[in-house]
Amino acid sequence: MKHIVPLPSFERDIKKFQQEKKESLKNTLDTFNHFVATGEKPFGFRFKKINKNKYEFRIDIRLRVVTKLEGDTFYLVKVGDHNEIKRYLRKYRHK
Repeated sequence: MKHIVPLPSFERDIKKFQQEKKESLKNTLDTFNHFVATGEKPFGFRFKKINKNKYEFRIDIRLRVVTKLEGDTFYLVKVGDHNEIKRYLRKYRHK
């Protein structure tokens, strides 16, 4: 059974969000949780592999979440707009 664990970096990113974005994030995380638990990818849920153990899914047209899969655990690493995620991925390309 797979688990989802938010990292401190992810929680710091969330603190900057307004309530509306937090609600959107919560709804998308519920969808992600369902996907991880069942393996069924809901229609419209954008989930893609970035490199060997990092994945990305979209909250909305601008916001994205980066996860890292280690064993049976998906770590929620970063949440931000497209440019923030690109900067993060450049910095931590091989980690």
